[in-house]
Amino acid sequence: MKNIKNKIKFIAASAVVGLSVTGCSLDMLPLNDVVLENYWTNKEDVQSVVNSCYAGLMENGYITNLIVWGETRSDNVLAGPDIDKNANLKNLLKGNLKTTNSYCDWSAMYKVINRCNTVIYYAPQVEKEDPNYTKSLLDGNIAECKALRAMSYLTLAKTFKNVPYCTEPSIDDSQQYRRPAIPFADVIDSLIKDVEPYKDAAPLKNIAADGCTIAEQSTGKITRAAMYSLLAELYLWKASDANRDRSTQMEAYRECIRYCDWVLNYKAEQYRTNQFGDGKLDLTKYVDKEVLTKYGFPLLAEEAGSTFSPNTCAFTQIFGQGNSFESIFEITYMHTSSESYAKNTEVGLMYGGYKDKMAQAETVYLVASEDLLSNSSDLTNNYSDLHPFTSKSDYRTLLPFQYADGGTFAIRKYVERYAASDGKVGSTWLKTSDNVSYRSFLSNYANWIVYRLTEIMLFRAEAEIELAGLMQAAMSENATDDDNATDSDNAGDDENAGSDNTEGTSAKQRKAISQGSALGTPDELYQDAFDLISAVYLRSNPAVKNSANFAPNISNYKTLSDFETLLMNERRREFLFEGKRYFDLVRQARRDGNTQRFRGALTSKYSGAGKAVTSKMIMMDFMYMPYLKTQVQVNPTLVQNSAFEDEEESVKN
Repeated sequence: MKNIKNKIKFIAASAVVGLSVTGCSLDMLPLNDVVLENYWTNKEDVQSVVNSCYAGLMENGYITNLIVWGETRSDNVLAGPDIDKNANLKNLLKGNLKTTNSYCDWSAMYKVINRCNTVIYYAPQVEKEDPNYTKSLLDGNIAECKALRAMSYLTLAKTFKNVPYCTEPSIDDSQQYRRPAIPFADVIDSLIKDVEPYKDAAPLKNIAADGCTIAEQSTGKITRAAMYSLLAELYLWKASDANRDRSTQMEAYRECIRYCDWVLNYKAEQYRTNQFGDGKLDLTKYVDKEVLTKYGFPLLAEEAGSTFSPNTCAFTQIFGQGNSFESIFEITYMHTSSESYAKNTEVGLMYGGYKDKMAQAETVYLVASEDLLSNSSDLTNNYSDLHPFTSKSDYRTLLPFQYADGGTFAIRKYVERYAASDGKVGSTWLKTSDNVSYRSFLSNYANWIVYRLTEIMLFRAEAEIELAGLMQAAMSENATDDDNATDSDNAGDDENAGSDNTEGTSAKQRKAISQGSALGTPDELYQDAFDLISAVYLRSNPAVKNSANFAPNISNYKTLSDFETLLMNERRREFLFEGKRYFDLVRQARRDGNTQRFRGALTSKYSGAGKAVTSKMIMMDFMYMPYLKTQVQVNPTLVQNSAFEDEEESVKN
């Protein structure tokens, strides 16, 4: 058998340690006796199992979960031409989700969790036996596994709400893993408590392993930036909970902002000192100068000057080449057609690019929703929040998906390596097929991005907007007491007049505040959030420099709801087909404490689903997947999602 290093780049096969699971109610098979007695003796043994944790992410079941749970249920996608080949996916897209649907299976997630549990349990004993396995190496490995475990648990909680939570490995048959599910909020709190002590144990960057670059090793494995990004998201979910008290929410938003600050400043410093990868890449050639000058963020450019270059544009670097400067953590595959390496075939099946070896026919289960583009006659090229894309200057209408009048909207993100010919966005919607041709991935080896720089920017923007709203609510409640205050009570207020807004503060002064956690008033927070959103928007809309009408104008945003709409639209544009949209809608609904806006977003998608589905959409539990029926049978402590207790089909085929 070939050395495992020749099989998968910096990833070891799970068979090395004999780990396996059943259909996971945390009902896991034990490690075999050979592993228990002979395996955990040196640092190489630990690294093999750590690598198997990453290998678990690369398996199709894990990637399938990320796509189906986070994207397929959203308003971004519709059934594709080959959907009849996949009855379970077809039913899920129609809202006809039964407890027997295979996409309710969470075993791929728990497989990774158990591997992480195994490392965290056994690695400390290796430190005592192998002098070459130092405390810093031990802490780094544990940090990696705690992060991967937390990412998996967070995905499970976002998908199922309440899930079984266990941090111990399956070691022998006497252990009982049929545990009841714990509440969503408890999962989030437990993950924060588990990850936070190890946030600085992960390295800033990794040494290149055999067969890969430093950039691939540092963005394809857990680093300190990935740990801080994970904590930022965990605190964002903690804060976005209508059942928590206001002070808890506000503090969690501040923590989210603080962790985002660290990542954003780290990436800015990494750019300034040219410390990304091996330092040989001249990043100044690829960074958007307009965004950098105006907002201070080193985002990769879609246009270099006034020219679009298909081989070096941000889309190609981020999604085609992979492991780009903007990447923080992504599931990394070897970019080769060789059958000896792991493949991301599920992306090819869902979005396109997968060809049956016998029939040589491409399979496409999903297409982009036509609702992404507005064709309303009363909309101009001016920016509007009435639809995701109203400005026709946005490169995200040209590159991530392909469209034509009367035709399907084919997904190209994660399917194509690069655009092979020039294309320009302008005053009319361009048909991608007429303006840009593509070069597809060979054998579907696209990486899957978990965190990248613009997400951290928009995490911070979201936290700032919501914190500002909570501060305004608190100020409003205190207004009556302030109105009744005596003149002496208000003495000295004049010297602080205007401190609650930034109308008199220059853009240069605001820009000098690089730490979001230093912002003290609602208006400062709203302004900084708007700047963050505008920076992300400008990178994909270089035409803004010629017409301000193409971009959002802060004067049009007066309320918390206005800013929330702007943020949600920008997240939707930026992270199309990346498994984010559905979870964004869930987080918003959890923050609202109702499904009103959630239902509004999905009304068009489920318009033909019938009353049996639409009537359920008012239920908060409808947002979550049901437990797989066989899991409930194996683990009787699980209480089935009340929105899916009826086994009868709610929609006829």
